[in-house]
Amino acid sequence: MANKSFLTKRQVMVLRLRQSGLTQDEIARRIKTTRANVSLIEKRARENIDRSRETLKEWESIVSPVRIIIKKGTDVMKIPEIVFADADKSGIHVKSNSLDLITRIKKEKGSLISNRTLEEDMEVDVTDTGEVSIL
Repeated sequence: MANKSFLTKRQVMVLRLRQSGLTQDEIARRIKTTRANVSLIEKRARENIDRSRETLKEWESIVSPVRIIIKKGTDVMKIPEIVFADADKSGIHVKSNSLDLITRIKKEKGSLISNRTLEEDMEVDVTDTGEVSIL
């Protein structure tokens, strides 16, 4: 599987061992390398994963028929209403409910929110299957 992904076989091995609860020192002894090398392998693997996630988000944005710019100053509690209305105009049923959207916005873009208000513009994309991406 590693040859089809952005992770090397060694990165996959280290991540699997870390996921199973081993420390970097334990992994280093097991694969006969240094803890620093294991740390570097793990760091680069996680960077590859993060880049892959961002690439997928970008792709979803490219193919999403609904792109909404939520303006600075918008009350966060109004965002689901805006998203649902724009999706409805395109005949798309959003798979998330209002609470799910608000929770995701706070989790993913909490740094943009102050007193329930957006401090910067925010982009929301909706795919033709109703999936929402918050960019």
